Amino acid sequence: MPHKKGADLNQLLLLPPSLEDFIDANNPVRVIKAFVESLDFEKLRFEKARSKETGCRPYHPGDLLKLYMYGYMNRIRSSRKLERECTRNVELMWLLKDLRPSARTIAYFRSDNKKALKLVFRQFIAMTNQWGLLEGKLLATDGSKLQAVNSKKNNYNAKKIALHFGRIDEKIQGYMDELDKQDKEEKGNRKEEIEKTIKELKERRKKYEQLEKQLESTGEDQVSTSDEESRLIMIRGQITEVAYNVQTTVDSKHYLVVDVKAVNTNDKKMASVMGRRAKVIIGNGNFDYLLDKGYHDGEAITICENHGLRTLISQPAASRSGEIPTPEYYNDKFIYEKTTDSYLCPAGQTLKSNGSLYKIKSWNGYSQVKQYKTGACGKCAYHNKCTSSPKGRGRIIQRSIYQDAVETNNARVMQEREKYRRRQEMVEHPFGMVKRQWGYDHVLLKGIDKVEAESNLIFLCYDLRRVIKILGINVLIKRLQEISLYFSKTGLKWLKMRVLNFLNQENRIKKWIDWQSSNCLKRLNLKVKLNLKPNYCADWRCV
Repeated sequence: MPHKKGADLNQLLLLPPSLEDFIDANNPVRVIKAFVESLDFEKLRFEKARSKETGCRPYHPGDLLKLYMYGYMNRIRSSRKLERECTRNVELMWLLKDLRPSARTIAYFRSDNKKALKLVFRQFIAMTNQWGLLEGKLLATDGSKLQAVNSKKNNYNAKKIALHFGRIDEKIQGYMDELDKQDKEEKGNRKEEIEKTIKELKERRKKYEQLEKQLESTGEDQVSTSDEESRLIMIRGQITEVAYNVQTTVDSKHYLVVDVKAVNTNDKKMASVMGRRAKVIIGNGNFDYLLDKGYHDGEAITICENHGLRTLISQPAASRSGEIPTPEYYNDKFIYEKTTDSYLCPAGQTLKSNGSLYKIKSWNGYSQVKQYKTGACGKCAYHNKCTSSPKGRGRIIQRSIYQDAVETNNARVMQEREKYRRRQEMVEHPFGMVKRQWGYDHVLLKGIDKVEAESNLIFLCYDLRRVIKILGINVLIKRLQEISLYFSKTGLKWLKMRVLNFLNQENRIKKWIDWQSSNCLKRLNLKVKLNLKPNYCADWRCV
């Protein structure tokens, strides 16, 4: 039996098939088209959303966004690879209507539309919330490190710069000694070569001197030369990498990522930042907030508590100092009495504070503590078991000013273990998919704003894939096509608020709400002066 044969490549076709014939009704590329066509690119502030009357006609940002979304959903991020795919990929030919932008045009679109790409992600989250795909009662945040466009070799701290100074000075001295030796022996055949090498070493030293001055002027503990905003971050154990720490917040209902932020620090202080952002995105703070022990920080927990967020942050194992000889006298064996602001030690003695606050240095900065001690330590029979310090000094217990909030959080974690166990299944899955299956363990752009925009694009595609599985392609396309102009406008009003700097968000949000409230009162023509808080205005613009 003969094998199957293809068509004759030279055969002329009277009725060639259209591009539409190549894309079946259940192809996910149709979802990308429907989603992008539901966006208002002028209000999302995309560059070249409105073309000028003169000059070369630009590509519409919608077409380039379709290209990037298709690429990121199919593990193609390089602008040059995307350029090639436009000429050979039938799905992209259909999606872009056979447009073929250059690699430079594709690359510039991603770097020039940082804020707009973040707004697109927010718009999609607003849609999923409108469709009831977000529960907003249990959220979890975690961070993962994505390698920056900066090698370890091009990252410097004071110690590394001093090491380079020592090596260069040693080499220069060696060459100088060789010159002196040749002068004494009257053999100068390598004199010019050595002088040239010394000059190069001195020029190299100037480079490190500039880096040293940069560290002193900025007050930073490290500097990167390729991507100036990237930092050397601990990955795990003693393994470090020059990277960005991408934070994500995940909702428990369908494990959709609702927020993405890129930082160049560790997780320690991020609980309060991501928690406040989640409060704005969800619309309220009535949710339980799960985080791992890397976020356990007294100040951050206190800020979350002040904003009405109910945290469940795992407590790291207590560090055991060599000053405490026996486990019976570890700090957790001392009982705190809140009414008297004192500690009761295992031997029955009371440790009191003088009320002063002391600033102590830790690995993560400075913290304020109270110190508790008693004069009974000198005569105590258990002194050698309790502390290795001299009898004249005795045992000192330090209590952070944020300890009350920390203890409340720790008690919640112990009481609600089953709920806390959900953290890993919620928040680890997105990073596992993105980094392991898709291979996005590094970023392609430089600068924290661009990295955050790329991260938003990555997790937009992740969320879109999940929603396709939840709703199905046909249902999702129908819902995207039915999005009204009213919803688009209301969503964008929220989006403008959400892209503000969240470090000062409370004041900005209050001003925004007050402004909206005054407009509502004018529209309703209220002639009676009401003592009405902006938060409780009946109009949707002030919710």
